Amino acid sequence: MLPKIALGNVRKSLRDFSVFFITLVFGVCAFYAFASINDQTAVINLTELQLESVTAVMRILSGVSVFVAVILGFLVVYANRFLVRRRKREFGIYLTLGMGRAQVAAIMVMETLAVGVAALVVGLMLGVLLSQVMMYVTANLFEATIPGFAFVFSPGAALSTLACFAAIFALSLLLNVREVSRYRLIDLINADKVSEKVKARSLPVCVVLFLVSLVLMGVAYRTLLENGVMSDKFGQATALVSVGTALFFFSVSGFLLRFLQSRPSVYLRGLNAFTLRQLNSRVNTAWVSITLVCAMLFVAICGVCTGFSVSRGISDALEKGSPYDASINAYPRGPIFAGMDDADYDLPEVNEEAASDGFDMVAAMRRKVSDWDDIVSATAQVNQYMPSGAQGGITQRWAYETTSYYAADATLDEVLGQTDTRFAFVRVSQFNALRALLGEKPVELGRDECLVWSDFAPLDGFWEAFIDQHPGFEALGTTLHPRGIAHETLCNTGSAASVSGVLVVPDEVLPDDLVPAMTSLDVTYSGSVDECEQRFQDACEAACGPDESRAVEAWPVYLMETRQAIADNTVGLTVVTTYLAIYIGLTLLISCASVLSIQQLSAVADDVSRYRVLAELGAEPAQIRGALKVQVGVYFVFPLVVAVCHAACALTSINGLVSLVTGFHVSNALVATVCFVVALYGGYFLLTYQTSKAMVLRPALR
Repeated sequence: MLPKIALGNVRKSLRDFSVFFITLVFGVCAFYAFASINDQTAVINLTELQLESVTAVMRILSGVSVFVAVILGFLVVYANRFLVRRRKREFGIYLTLGMGRAQVAAIMVMETLAVGVAALVVGLMLGVLLSQVMMYVTANLFEATIPGFAFVFSPGAALSTLACFAAIFALSLLLNVREVSRYRLIDLINADKVSEKVKARSLPVCVVLFLVSLVLMGVAYRTLLENGVMSDKFGQATALVSVGTALFFFSVSGFLLRFLQSRPSVYLRGLNAFTLRQLNSRVNTAWVSITLVCAMLFVAICGVCTGFSVSRGISDALEKGSPYDASINAYPRGPIFAGMDDADYDLPEVNEEAASDGFDMVAAMRRKVSDWDDIVSATAQVNQYMPSGAQGGITQRWAYETTSYYAADATLDEVLGQTDTRFAFVRVSQFNALRALLGEKPVELGRDECLVWSDFAPLDGFWEAFIDQHPGFEALGTTLHPRGIAHETLCNTGSAASVSGVLVVPDEVLPDDLVPAMTSLDVTYSGSVDECEQRFQDACEAACGPDESRAVEAWPVYLMETRQAIADNTVGLTVVTTYLAIYIGLTLLISCASVLSIQQLSAVADDVSRYRVLAELGAEPAQIRGALKVQVGVYFVFPLVVAVCHAACALTSINGLVSLVTGFHVSNALVATVCFVVALYGGYFLLTYQTSKAMVLRPALR
């Protein structure tokens, strides 16, 4: 008998269970799909280094899954509380008809199990389908192949998903049984007649707090935009915007209604008076949860947008920053770093073997590797010279301090302000050899001309200002006239830039006896990467030692980077940022939308009698639907608008950091983020509105 009642209740209350069911389905689907990544990659042809990246990805996602499980557990408990509250009168009738509390609890358990099992089955089925899509996405991110058709089901991921949600259901059931057991019968019978008490707030106090909230948020925006996310004032800006947001939602309901009441043409139009009072009451009592929802929406928007931007930026930087099959960087005088003075730069110790080769890396490699010309088909060597002040050298700090330039953001300003190193000079003949390797035409420079070489796009504005304000400057014992900016990539780095400020000068301007501070050799393989990659690495090890600890031996190689090795090393970071952005963003958006949806369904359930009165007073069903749509819509849009404002400010500041690191702008990922948010958040809004409409409008009113 009890199972029949439970299943009948589920069938009759499908709309009431819809938010609970869909939230569970989304949660199970995402949890399984991300937990099965390890098994997905088992059918992908990955290298050993890529498999290590997958292990790192799984380690990070496992930690995030704990956070996701806690969030989903909260949502299940929260949704169940709505269902219990919605049906208190029904449970009271059961007790009145002679059922014991244990039997009522058994009905609740069966109902929850029925919905839970259905959600688990549907969620796992969708999760398996999503995991197949993710398998091909993962293969594409790793630039690997999947041999033939592959269908992957992960028993381990399925078991962990079942265990996680079984624990969540058990906790939810215990809380539900406790919730019903502690109420008296009279309270259950009269549950739908009990209204939440709303305390009136002082109008002057609310107005003052509202103005204070706007000031706090404005100061926070200004602090963040002026100082950036990496400054010590980031915490201050976060605290200000948090307090400002809480005060905003606390105060706005205290005067907005009264303000609109002073506008009779708006307040008395249609059912506006009823709708505005309903909204005012809900915001008044739920301002804390709305504040938290706004904060989660802000984190979700920023997280998804930043994650997509970093992922795309890393991919673009890899393509742009690794145009050569391989690069070797050598430092005949040891590594160069910011803050070195002239004495440090002009160390007398010069690697003897490098000097004996005339600092010609190709000659050294040919001497030590017999099949060098069989591995490499073309090369280009670029030496960078950093002469002292006595030799006509200049510092990059001089350029920064004598150039009037307003940096686009605080992060870029900090980068420019830390340029203590000397300017490096490059001979135009070697620069043209590099252009030839890239398939570009050579450039010609006059005796007193130079080029500013920088492939770091965020600095273009600064170097343009430098050229405009320094049409001629003294260096290398002559007056040099800059004629433009060069953007070629110096060597493989896998990052957004390989050189941020070097002067390309005519060969005769640089003295012949200068020792290069840094030498870069870029090569093109004579065959495919599969044929030449390992042979090239073996050749470098034979010539220069197997690791950096032996860099002082032979030619002083400090770093050797191949395009393939950079790709293998960075793809793990790309996968992590992509999946974390989707995983965390999806979880937070589901959380926000579910909380708002359940709150609105609870409010509508409490106000059904009020809507009935409107119908009895002559309100048309279309008017009631319109009032309901406005109430639900404003409740959903209100925190979203505030979160978008916060995110716009934060992303403007974050954009400077992301563009510095990856060269990619956050704004380019906004379209994908907006589509992601609108699809999920808007779907919950429509579901909430349709469910609310079914509660309010009986067939006779439709």
